[in-house]
Amino acid sequence: MATFPSLNWFEALRRAMLAHVERYRQIGGAEVIVVPTIAFPDGRVERYALIFEANDRVAVKQVASADEVAGPRLVIEGHYAVWREMVENILNHGRADLQHTLNFLTLSDWPLRVTGDGGHDLSVDRFYRHQESLQEFFNEAAAVATEFAA
Repeated sequence: MATFPSLNWFEALRRAMLAHVERYRQIGGAEVIVVPTIAFPDGRVERYALIFEANDRVAVKQVASADEVAGPRLVIEGHYAVWREMVENILNHGRADLQHTLNFLTLSDWPLRVTGDGGHDLSVDRFYRHQESLQEFFNEAAAVATEFAA
């Protein structure tokens, strides 16, 4: 059982991704650093760096700031309740339904928002270029026994 959010939970997604490398090859390689940023009701914020390199390499680590990660990156930020709802939806349906995809949740910069690299438009472009791979990565949660932090 892994707790969302935690380094162990993101590591479980990473392991699940590596078990399905061929699926990611069909989607197309992702060369991107993603920093999911989760804001809790008590004011605490947790950040994780997901460092994707091609189809078969991804590193995961917890960071205090997106600036700790060198290279072009994008940040997906939002409240814990939104992230939890997305993960619960994936657990219930085997993958995100249309109203719980990263694309839908970030479309109007609410309830999730994509930023990064000083807010440059390249970060948003990077997100849309890799969104299918990123969504597939989060959809791996369907196979992860998950409990929730709050």
